[in-house]
Amino acid sequence: MEIAHYPKRLLRITLKSQLKTETKVEVIYKQLRDLAFTQGPSTKLPTIRQLCDQLATTRVTLSEALNKLEAEQILYRRERQGIFVSPTIYHKSIGILFDSSLLAGHAASPFWSMLWISLEQEAQQRSTYRNEICTFHFVKPANDNGSLFPPEISEMVEARKFHGLLTIGANLCENMDNQQPSTPNVSFAAIGHWNVTLDTRELGRLATITLVQQNCKRIGIWTPVLPQPYTADEEPIQAMRQVLNERKIPYFPEFTRQSYFPPSQTSLTLQEQGYLLAKEVFGSFNPVKPDGIFIANDMMTDGALVALDELDIQIGHDVQIVTHANTGSPILFGRTKNMTVYEFDPTHIVQAMFSLLDKLMMDPDLPETMISLRPHLRQLSPFSATKK
Repeated sequence: MEIAHYPKRLLRITLKSQLKTETKVEVIYKQLRDLAFTQGPSTKLPTIRQLCDQLATTRVTLSEALNKLEAEQILYRRERQGIFVSPTIYHKSIGILFDSSLLAGHAASPFWSMLWISLEQEAQQRSTYRNEICTFHFVKPANDNGSLFPPEISEMVEARKFHGLLTIGANLCENMDNQQPSTPNVSFAAIGHWNVTLDTRELGRLATITLVQQNCKRIGIWTPVLPQPYTADEEPIQAMRQVLNERKIPYFPEFTRQSYFPPSQTSLTLQEQGYLLAKEVFGSFNPVKPDGIFIANDMMTDGALVALDELDIQIGHDVQIVTHANTGSPILFGRTKNMTVYEFDPTHIVQAMFSLLDKLMMDPDLPETMISLRPHLRQLSPFSATKK
């Protein structure tokens, strides 16, 4: 076989500039990988001797690179026949790792099941129109050190059995000693090198502006306490304070509340958190009450509405409420007539995750990236609109 038939850029050795950050094996691995994808499925590569000559490497280094490519099912070797490109080289395996605790328990938000459904729908479409297979894996704490990845999943990741990973609620970096994973990975609700997040700062800014436009003078914000790995989110509070400062409107720290757990309880549902906050803030013992509240979680709003109804507080008259919600969620259904609602769409989260993963699989050297999704104002349904 004449090596001259192959593109020179694929066979020219470029170790001098790359050895600063990569080992010889990694450089040879990438050049062979490029060559395999250029030639296409089931084609034959040059011989071991030819590759060593053209890549200016040793048989030992070349063999290590070939072992990695075989493990990833990009190449395979046949004794006395040569090195061949896998017939399934263009097929991709996407692993979706989902923290199972997000779907468990009576207090679980429907957001996570909606996100799961959106992932399934997108995976089905990609299997139909692309050579991709998406597999779903529940992960949960496997030992006392807090690792979310059971050994078999960690082994699959380390062996690069996946071409790409999407992780939801699972901190891949912590499971891999905080090193950058060798498999392209995009995270949501977790810490990673490539992330999709929700722009909660923008949510807080828009909510505060809305309340100011509704002539509210005593504005508060309620945020939830969420279980690990999620911590209290200060971004909406900071955004609210900035807007109030810019508009020269007084800030009332007593109306900024992060829900708490009574000493007698170790946990509360989000509805219970909202209910107790509303009872406390609007109780008869408080002489000064807010005239505008942004509630940063729809399940908290669900509980707060029960308490406000019991206290005979009318939304839109006694207090203005802006709330977070998730597109398509049954929470707050039919109860937002006199409220302003800003939404995040689970479908947009899934699309953003796959889009970023596509870029990362094409360019493994893509710099650390964060896509922050902005909230949008829920439009009033024509069926819920009433004529005055």
